[in-house]
Amino acid sequence: MTDIIRRPDGTVSPYPQSFSRSEGRALQRRQNTEVANGLVTAARVQAAGYVAVTGMHLSAMLSREAEFQANGDPRSAERLNFIADSFAEYAAWEVRRFQR
Repeated sequence: MTDIIRRPDGTVSPYPQSFSRSEGRALQRRQNTEVANGLVTAARVQAAGYVAVTGMHLSAMLSREAEFQANGDPRSAERLNFIADSFAEYAAWEVRRFQR
């Protein structure tokens, strides 16, 4: 992809021929702003995905560990599952922070 436009006389310009020089510069600034916004949004999406994957992995690990540690004792299972569930809620809260 290129942002250079070939004019009918063969010269190239980063903006349409009908634009004045100041309009062309304003257009370039606005385009650069949009590209920068896109890059920031993409980074935010990637970060949210990383947090979600990490939270899911650790939540599953903590759930399995709680089951193992409870060793069939229902009272211990309640306590340990509460801790694992609290972590899962925290991880979900962290993922939701990226939606702002």
